[in-house]
Amino acid sequence: MELVEVTRGHLRVKIGARSVTVYGEALLRGYGSPDFVLYQNSIEKWDRPNDQEYVTSTETEQLIQFLKEEFSRRKMFLEIE
Repeated sequence: MELVEVTRGHLRVKIGARSVTVYGEALLRGYGSPDFVLYQNSIEKWDRPNDQEYVTSTETEQLIQFLKEEFSRRKMFLEIE
């Protein structure tokens, strides 16, 4: 897995030949706030051209675990909602 895009409103992760966009919200650092709030319910389907395929619950768990580890490695705080 590879985190290929981080914006104010989403993260995009590449997994093999497919990618998935996960929506959320980037916040300003400080005062104990997270760096990014990830909306778990936004993980539904793969990005085009695989957008007819749903992301399985196992894939979702693996994706979230990867993002937690990636944010930790970058010394950033990720909150999952």
